[in-house]
Amino acid sequence: MGLRDIVILAILVALVPASLIRPWIGVLAWSWLSYMNPHKLSWTLASLPVAMAIGGATIFGLFFAKDRRSIPWTRGMITIAIFMVYFTITTIFAWYPEEAYEEWNRDEKVFLFTFITAMMIYGRYRIRALCLVIVGSLGFYGVKGGIFTIVTGGHNRVLGPPESFFGDNNEMGLVLLMILPLALFMAREESDKWIRLALFATFWLTIPAILGTYSRGAMVGLVVVIFVIFWQYKRQLFTVLLIAPLVFTFGKNLMPQEWVARQQTTVSYEKDRSSLQRIQAWGVAFNVAKDRPFLGAGMRFYNGDTERWLSYANFIGNWKRKAKAAHSIYFQTMGEHGFIVFFLFVLLLWGTIFQLGKLSKLEYPPEMAWIRTYAKAIQISLVGYGVSGAFLSLAYFDLFYTWVAVSAILQKEVDEWQRGNNISEARKGSTNRFKRKPYPMNRRNQLRLKKQ
Repeated sequence: MGLRDIVILAILVALVPASLIRPWIGVLAWSWLSYMNPHKLSWTLASLPVAMAIGGATIFGLFFAKDRRSIPWTRGMITIAIFMVYFTITTIFAWYPEEAYEEWNRDEKVFLFTFITAMMIYGRYRIRALCLVIVGSLGFYGVKGGIFTIVTGGHNRVLGPPESFFGDNNEMGLVLLMILPLALFMAREESDKWIRLALFATFWLTIPAILGTYSRGAMVGLVVVIFVIFWQYKRQLFTVLLIAPLVFTFGKNLMPQEWVARQQTTVSYEKDRSSLQRIQAWGVAFNVAKDRPFLGAGMRFYNGDTERWLSYANFIGNWKRKAKAAHSIYFQTMGEHGFIVFFLFVLLLWGTIFQLGKLSKLEYPPEMAWIRTYAKAIQISLVGYGVSGAFLSLAYFDLFYTWVAVSAILQKEVDEWQRGNNISEARKGSTNRFKRKPYPMNRRNQLRLKKQ
């Protein structure tokens, strides 16, 4: 066992009792394991059940935690609860229950810790700690991949940790894209000099890392995310003037010709075999959903009988003789669970984006302004997920559901602040019974009060 393995093992062993005593630390530890997969970076610890140990300690400690809060039952959290039940039903009636059960087992753990996160993470300190852990865990691969892309001239693809949820280059591109806005927005608000510099370095180096994945979906998402960041910082053109030349320079001049050729197939998809197979997989998912609109075929149904999969295909040609994953978060949920889950998934994703947009537009006092920063950053992160996810099978990615939980937490923080503000205003006005009752302090009513 090398020195790196000893250090990682020592940290993991220390985190087990810490998770038991302070379950909110267990949430951070679980996030670190889920996103960075540090045990899989070692030579001897990859097979150890470290996630089970920390997860079990966190759940056990949750029952005795005095700082546990109730779950903020927003529409998003209710939808995730419906998913837990619905996915169980579709797994029972799946084409291949054994294949579906493996995915179901993992996804139910993701959903469970989404609710634990919503109970144990609250307030500026804990929310900041969770976001720093996530950015640091995934940003590790962004920094590493960015340096690797620059040094090698982009001739080799950036990959994620082996046997992880994002080990493939395409999934890695989407994951890095989702932390990009968070690293930038948190850096602008961070008071600690070294953490701020680390976040800025993560942001700048993650951009070439995304290009180095060769992922066309991530490239499309990167353009959208940079545009949205430009929209948010339209009065601060210096940032945008730095970002745009960086992407253009790497994409056109420093990246090799094979990278340019691959990105060009995004437009001329009819000449690319991979793109045509992806479109065919979308057609299969849609046809399966039409045949089984309420249950779909179950998770990982493409791992079963190829002929059964091909019987739902529309295209003719020798290149089609292989079952493929949906390569789209939308068609993935449609084919695996039917139209009901598909519509719920779309509402969950874009409804959360809309909710975060509302939170980012409220007027806050200085001590609450941090909510706007996190709401904007996570909103842009989910926009990137919604755009790039249209080309990747990552409908059950942990970070998406973590962001849903954080958005519910932020909404609860705002509700408590508004409730306290209204009580304070009501007390001030209680001496005069002819005074008008205060309006709920959302943006519309704040403008209404100003006019009065």
